[in-house]
Amino acid sequence: MLNIPVYLRGSTYYLHIRIGNKQFKKSLDTGKKKIAKIRAIHLLGQLMAKQPFDINSINLKETKSFEIDLQRGILKSDGPEDHQRMMEALGVLKSIHKAPKTEEQDLKPTATKKQGLTVPQVVDKLFLLKKDLKEATRISYGNTAKEFSTFLKNPLVFEVQPSDITRYQEYLAEEIKVPGKEKKANSTRTIDNKISALRTIFNFAITQGYSNGANPAQNRQLMSSKKRKQSNGYAIFELDEIKSLYHSDYFKEQKQKDPDYYWVLMLGIHTGCRISEITGLKATQFKKTDSGVNYIQIRDSKTSAGIRSVPIPDELLQSGLADFIKDKDQLFKYTLRLGRGSGNAVGKKFKRHLETVGITRDKLVFHSIRKFVNDFLKQNGIPYEVRCQFIGHEIEDINNRVYAKDFNVEQIALALDLLKKEWQIISGLSVKG
Repeated sequence: MLNIPVYLRGSTYYLHIRIGNKQFKKSLDTGKKKIAKIRAIHLLGQLMAKQPFDINSINLKETKSFEIDLQRGILKSDGPEDHQRMMEALGVLKSIHKAPKTEEQDLKPTATKKQGLTVPQVVDKLFLLKKDLKEATRISYGNTAKEFSTFLKNPLVFEVQPSDITRYQEYLAEEIKVPGKEKKANSTRTIDNKISALRTIFNFAITQGYSNGANPAQNRQLMSSKKRKQSNGYAIFELDEIKSLYHSDYFKEQKQKDPDYYWVLMLGIHTGCRISEITGLKATQFKKTDSGVNYIQIRDSKTSAGIRSVPIPDELLQSGLADFIKDKDQLFKYTLRLGRGSGNAVGKKFKRHLETVGITRDKLVFHSIRKFVNDFLKQNGIPYEVRCQFIGHEIEDINNRVYAKDFNVEQIALALDLLKKEWQIISGLSVKG
């Protein structure tokens, strides 16, 4: 039957409607729904015509015959008079359908724009409050947040669900070969690094009250153990590979063609420093002790253990490094060019360098030089504690961490002095004069 606003209260149906700004409620004096609807139609017709109305004036015998069911397309009447009443009822329905919006409709809840911050906006807040973040970290967080937000079509931070993180991981792992949309698959390590950045961002959002509930990026690492991380990490150069790199004509030519690249690699093999520690160097970080030991003061590093003094051989300065440093503040062009100390440009050229000398083994990158230096020291009997302090690794045992002081730079230099000649041979170091 027709959808008329009649409601059963107790055993009696009522018409309850709002027309214009006025609410109208009237008993239909019946417990039968069909009769209530017919009476309601007549009542509505008189209300729309603003006629006086007496519920008792309706002759049910006259009004109960016609039937209107618009959902099924049924119109039935019994005789001309009943047909006329049915047509009047349809006219009433038409008037109601075209009636202006009522106050009751105005009060219905409407969809409102959700308020909150997007993931990139949360990152902006994070940068505002944590001004000590490294530039490389800022770039990593910013790029990840932008990529993640674009992939999910810019959700608010509190709307992100664990399933969204899963879809993002799958997207990162996928290789796309569609023309115009090509995308290489990310490594498992890269995926974990991006999820780790998101985890930090969501933790900040929750702490600051921009989101609530659990962190959707929590416990989502694909590489779940240190052992697995190690097996998927960068490889260590072998001795013959290092000699191929540093003794090659290509590398020797770089001393004149691209001295920035040349001295980054020479510092890498003689200090074991991270690429960002080297490319971010300033001339003021090169120092000399009262006893005459040259060293580099690392002031900014990945870990607290990375803040250290690293001795360098005099021969390195004598071979041209001192001239390269002279009259400079920021030593290398890479930081200024890229706006970060990540050494990305070095990494790209290093890859070409490997190809030039025919080194094709997987997982060999600039960081592999750092690993080689540590292994070189280990294989030649340098004590664990000295290696850790030189390389910048944490020593976790309580004896070293609580009951002993660090070695000073002279002590480290003395421990390494026995390897100095072999070290210089490996790197192909050539000293002036």
